Amino acid sequence: MVVSGIRARIVRTGILLNILLLALFSARPGRWTSLLKEIGKKRMTIQGLPPAGKFIKEQGRFFLTENIPGWPSRAFNGFFRNEINRILKPDSKGPLSTIIMAITSKCTLACGHCYEWNNISASEALAVGDIMRIVDKVKGSGVRHIQLSGGEPLERFEDLLKIIKYASRGADVWILTSGYGLTREKAALMRKAGLTGADISLDHWDAREHNRSRNNPRAFAWVREAVRNCNETGLVTALSLCAFKEFVSADNLARYIDCARRWNSGFIRLLEPRRAGKFLDRNVELEEDQFKLLEAFFQETNISPEYSGFPIITFPSWTQRRTGCLGAGNRYLYIDSKGEFHACPFCQRSAGNAVSSGMDEAISLLRKYGCQKYVLNLAD
Repeated sequence: MVVSGIRARIVRTGILLNILLLALFSARPGRWTSLLKEIGKKRMTIQGLPPAGKFIKEQGRFFLTENIPGWPSRAFNGFFRNEINRILKPDSKGPLSTIIMAITSKCTLACGHCYEWNNISASEALAVGDIMRIVDKVKGSGVRHIQLSGGEPLERFEDLLKIIKYASRGADVWILTSGYGLTREKAALMRKAGLTGADISLDHWDAREHNRSRNNPRAFAWVREAVRNCNETGLVTALSLCAFKEFVSADNLARYIDCARRWNSGFIRLLEPRRAGKFLDRNVELEEDQFKLLEAFFQETNISPEYSGFPIITFPSWTQRRTGCLGAGNRYLYIDSKGEFHACPFCQRSAGNAVSSGMDEAISLLRKYGCQKYVLNLAD
């Protein structure tokens, strides 16, 4: 449910008071007000928006974005303690905010733009025990937001339930999925295990175009059913749109957000295509006027009162183009289905294995590598 207007202002006030309370135990009194201002400034810098005008309410909590734990919760408190520590100790850069982790190399689909294509396999490189050990390292480092991907994470459903239950203690856990096989029964079991939400890929508002992109005539129907099942079982939903050159137009964007609204999706994650996986040797980068159109769409739909009942849009590239990438061990990193640390799903260059290597060493190396943006040759 979208919360806007006076109710959103009340929620925002509650969140600010919660953060102020966290600051009471972290800093001297003279720093409390400035901490709130600095956190607000960081949020504006990262999200590119004025103070939140709407939230998504689910599970008795309020979500500003799918990348921050819902409020109120232990995960929310842990997340913002980390942000406070980053401000108090700027030289340390602080713990990560999010981990994206592929738990399987299996996938039924053969999507034309798969970034993980080189790792897709019928066999698994990581046993469930290996994944649990990685989760221990991730949570031990202070991470309070975990996204489980693949391949298709639902291909490993029984293990997925165990991982969700284990990882969700004190953290928000999401799955990144195509929607394949996400039945109402599975949604309910994941919700019971502790799953927060599902980020479901939808490449186009038009069923034929999405099915073509996914190389499967039922792909669109799976997404629609997955969103419905998540809504009915109390999971937060996000639609993930990789905005290809041929898609970016005012008409397509308007139709897409209207589709998301009709389906009651809470969020839209707007992604800029990158050279990775099947797109490694293709010219997929957007033209500057296309990016500006996406930017205007992102800001207008999140700010304008006429969109108050529509999904909240997140746009990571807005931040990357202005302040630098938040991946590469800055605020998040990616662990692939073999357990290898990478800067992000689109910039893959191993910084060690998460089963045998420590988080601190990997983060240090990834920060040294930096954001590679357009990956052409990582053999060196």
